Amino acid sequence: MNTKKIVSLSLLVFVFVSSVFLVYKGLVQKGHNKANATAETQAQNTLLTQRSTSNEENKVAKEIVLEPQEKATPFQAARDTIKSRIVAYYFHGTYRCYTCLTIERYSREAIKKYFSKELQDGRLEFRPLNVEEPENRHYIQDYQLFTRSLVITLVKDNKQKEWKNLTEVWTYVRNREKFYQYVRDEVEKFLKET
Repeated sequence: MNTKKIVSLSLLVFVFVSSVFLVYKGLVQKGHNKANATAETQAQNTLLTQRSTSNEENKVAKEIVLEPQEKATPFQAARDTIKSRIVAYYFHGTYRCYTCLTIERYSREAIKKYFSKELQDGRLEFRPLNVEEPENRHYIQDYQLFTRSLVITLVKDNKQKEWKNLTEVWTYVRNREKFYQYVRDEVEKFLKET
């Protein structure tokens, strides 16, 4: 009988310790998820609070003067002599989820695959930018951003003339070929105007 009591007591202790462990693990994971959700919510709130709804400010955003990149590239001189070009911006935050990274990677790959000549001659640029950095926050207002976005812009005489937020990248992120085709079609529309 003592053996039965020892086995029963051992099983009860095991069940108790397992229960405590599972509760602890659940609380830690819940805290981790809450911290991630809080960070993501703060990032989204930052984007939303920095947006402006003023029509006057939106008019100014259409005439953004693009500043030259700080680092000189081999194609800097060629770019400076080109009167019009396309700039494809991928706007992201500091926190980068798998989907956001995939959208940037697919955007870069599609542009390199279909427009390598335009990239080489400076008629097309791809620029990923973190909108949470102080010097880039104005883009949130300029392009009315509410999430991570791929924005195509037409620049003539160093002034932005037209832009489009390619919101469908979120729809096609699970289908690489459709994603590539969407980016290709939109960039081609802009290139026709250069």
